[in-house]
Amino acid sequence: MAFSSWLIIAYIVTTLGVIGTVLSENRNPLKASAWILIIGLIPVVGIMTYIVFGQDQRRLHSISRRFYRRLMRRPQQLSLPKHLQRKRQITEEHLRLIELIQRNSNTPLLQLQSLEIYAWGADMYEALFHDLEQAEEYIHLQAYIFGADAVLDRLTDILIRKAKEGVTIRIIYDHLGSYNVPKAYWQRMRSAGIQVYAFMRVAFPLLSTTVNYRNHRKIVIIDGSIGYVGGMNFAQRYLTGNELGRWRDTHFRITGVAVAGLQSSFLIDWYTVSRKVVNMDRYFDPSVPANEYSPSVQFVSGGPISHWRSIEQAIIYMISRASERIYIQTPYFLPTENLNNALITAALAGVQVELMLPERTDSRLTTYAANSYLTLLLEAGVKIYRYTEGFLHSKLIMVDSSLASIGSANMDFRSLEHNFEISGFVYDSGITKRLIALFEADKKRCRLLTAKEWEGRSRQTRMAESVMRLFAPML
Repeated sequence: MAFSSWLIIAYIVTTLGVIGTVLSENRNPLKASAWILIIGLIPVVGIMTYIVFGQDQRRLHSISRRFYRRLMRRPQQLSLPKHLQRKRQITEEHLRLIELIQRNSNTPLLQLQSLEIYAWGADMYEALFHDLEQAEEYIHLQAYIFGADAVLDRLTDILIRKAKEGVTIRIIYDHLGSYNVPKAYWQRMRSAGIQVYAFMRVAFPLLSTTVNYRNHRKIVIIDGSIGYVGGMNFAQRYLTGNELGRWRDTHFRITGVAVAGLQSSFLIDWYTVSRKVVNMDRYFDPSVPANEYSPSVQFVSGGPISHWRSIEQAIIYMISRASERIYIQTPYFLPTENLNNALITAALAGVQVELMLPERTDSRLTTYAANSYLTLLLEAGVKIYRYTEGFLHSKLIMVDSSLASIGSANMDFRSLEHNFEISGFVYDSGITKRLIALFEADKKRCRLLTAKEWEGRSRQTRMAESVMRLFAPML
């Protein structure tokens, strides 16, 4: 046979093999059908797209099970005992959620001594840089984006100065998220004795099987007693804005034994990138004892290699058990089918559901896909607010004035299925009410989307939304 005939046969065999792999993974039938159509109907490109975006990574292990168990045992030892949980003002539904998170992610309930909320980058950076200056033993720091700008310049100067004072410093940056940072930045830090590693290096993004799985966590731990977590990266846009306007985000400074939840997440990622085992006794020695009356939090490290969709499961449980209200802020709204149905069901059941999204985003295609979900939400009675004074990058969920979700995860496929994320589930009415007050203040910078306005969209816009919705799992 001619060489071209052998190529055709090889391609057909490869295509059938990839389709067989998709079927064997027992995915959601809609997703499996979509991938089979893409692979079967788009020659070559379909297979390449699946290799980059479609593979199920849950069978992969980036860390040894033995080290993982040792690492997670430390936060478990700091957990609030169940008999004290019941003495606090935690509802039966909260206890069920605590149990769910404990079982799907091996995450204990930990005590907060304090929690500070930052709505603007200038306030967060001022507090963080002050705490970094006070570090005495070590600094652990990771983020998805480091911008090659004045914020990174200032951060670098502080870290190099602390390294010269003998402070141990470890940094993890996502290789794709911080792709534009010149190597000279990292080399300058390494020359000063700072340990810096990239997460999942991508030499050729269009050919990489890991390009779709990024580390989106933003975590800082200082001397084991102070932690930072939330939605803010290290970039000038959080101070002066960009073409989208001023950036509105939410970040948190925590103290108490709950810092151990951030510590375990960071050290798992650190082992993944460095393959170095650290002395855990040094990093899990809380200086603040547990108090049964302190607010409680569970930090969940979700990711594509997790056995369960831990963050998604917890959010759906929160929403499905709401009795009064659900407030959500997210920059990207591309919910999974189960999550979208949970919101619609809650609204139809009479729960007050309010969703706040940015008026403009940094991706037109993502916006089209996100808009395709809004029609049914409006019909179900969900109030949708569009943030108009800049770019809303905040990721918050508040339920019934007593439960909140904070962290780095957006309400989209990428955060819930593909990225490595961290979410904190906070069980405290005081903190939740503070976040609701922040949400109410943000409404003054929003406009309410009406059903009449939404029905006035052009036919071309509706078609673009429908087409892009097919690609929502990849955006």
